[in-house]
Amino acid sequence: MAEHWLYVLIVLSFIAGLFLFRSEILFLLKHKKTEGTIVNWLKAKQKGKDFFYPLIAFEDENGKPIQFRAEERCEGSPMYPPGTKVLIKYISGNQEFRKVRYPAKQN
Repeated sequence: MAEHWLYVLIVLSFIAGLFLFRSEILFLLKHKKTEGTIVNWLKAKQKGKDFFYPLIAFEDENGKPIQFRAEERCEGSPMYPPGTKVLIKYISGNQEFRKVRYPAKQN
């Protein structure tokens, strides 16, 4: 009898996990990749510190130009110069859900 409840608990946990992470799972299954470019850096000051957010441009699968401010930031100064190529992963029709892969930083 205890084994029965264990199986039920495992199945319910699996269903709850699918529900909680559905947008990430959808992203993994349906994302598109394209190359983007850091076109500029936007400076913000928080608690006396300077933070820089990359402004990234790319074209979607229909050739529509898109620019957005990435959520990732760096402190002090920009990490990459304008013109740096990045990899953009996004879901077509949902431009708000996207991920940026930056090149490895050379020291």
